[in-house]
Amino acid sequence: MNETQSTPIILVHGLFGFNQLSLAGVKITEYFHLIPEALRRDGHSVPEPPRLNPGGSVAERAQDLKNYLQDANRGDVFQKQVHLIGHSLGGLDSRFMISKLGMAGRVLSLTTIGTPHHGTPIADIVVSGAEPILNKFMVHLGVDLKGLLDITTEALRRFNDAVPDADGVRYFSIGGRFTPPRILGIPQGVFGLTHDIIAKTEQDNDGLVSVASATMGRPAWTPLPAWEENHPRQVNWGTNLVPTQDELADTSIIEKYRALAKQLTALT
Repeated sequence: MNETQSTPIILVHGLFGFNQLSLAGVKITEYFHLIPEALRRDGHSVPEPPRLNPGGSVAERAQDLKNYLQDANRGDVFQKQVHLIGHSLGGLDSRFMISKLGMAGRVLSLTTIGTPHHGTPIADIVVSGAEPILNKFMVHLGVDLKGLLDITTEALRRFNDAVPDADGVRYFSIGGRFTPPRILGIPQGVFGLTHDIIAKTEQDNDGLVSVASATMGRPAWTPLPAWEENHPRQVNWGTNLVPTQDELADTSIIEKYRALAKQLTALT
């Protein structure tokens, strides 16, 4: 394995706020489902992903990520620069850490997937209390409502003004989109309602974040083609969270990460 291939790839979780779930010490599932193992089989260095504060602010979670990268007990792999791949809120945590916590020198690249760089109307509606059913929906998903304060459209306007891109870091962004099934015109599935709410003002979206919000247009950023997947499917969960038998057999998401990792290791 050459030096480029050994550059660690750090997977940074977002919504649902965990690295992995275990029962009696046995791993049941992980946030990036089956993805670390697949990348390791390809020869990439993929340490156990960090565990960020599930109910914390972006600033708090960014500090957790910095602490993880500076943990000397994790071995010499953490003395190197790294590639960060952040899903959803994990992309904002990574941006804040790089720019505001003095970690630009440790990061070769950041790739965000389904990250609300410009906020999401779902957060706007829930925070305002305009649609109580959405509050119940987000609680059902395990999302801390306080955390939504950081991903309203107004909060992200302030965030983008305050968090510049760092020189020397390569930035990539990927959005997601899907079309929910319908019965008599009514969207079905866990993310059908939220898809249609976002689509009214921001068109294509993954059920929580629009392609427009997930795409950064600043000079330092390279937008990559959108994935035809909804928000949980982007990390190899099911379209409706619990994967179907067909989704369990589908390796297309893993193949997307394998291709992305290959692209990242070609940067240096």
